[in-house]
Amino acid sequence: MNYIGSKLSLKSFIKDTILEVSKIDSENKIFADLFAGTGVIGSEFKKMGYKVIANDIQHYSYILNKHFIENNNPINIELLEHLNSIEGKEGFIYNNYCTGSGSERNYFSDFNGKKCDAI
Repeated sequence: MNYIGSKLSLKSFIKDTILEVSKIDSENKIFADLFAGTGVIGSEFKKMGYKVIANDIQHYSYILNKHFIENNNPINIELLEHLNSIEGKEGFIYNNYCTGSGSERNYFSDFNGKKCDAI
């Protein structure tokens, strides 16, 4: 997830800098993401085998990191393909959160809003 203030564009720089200056041995790979936000940095360290501790004052960050950091379940490709095959339809989300409905709100693209309503 990218938003103003996200560390997504700094991910490589942050990761490379931390690895360069830290003295982490292969047995104690623990990473603390103290301003976790969307979890982009913590997720990167999780992919490298680190135990990640994520913290942030924002509740949305808790929800995202609960999924990105704690979730170790494999992706169900069959379910994902099924959800992707569902034809979108206009409903509550589309009518209230998409510009195509005339609501003047652009929280979701028209395509994604219709997909949410269909699911």
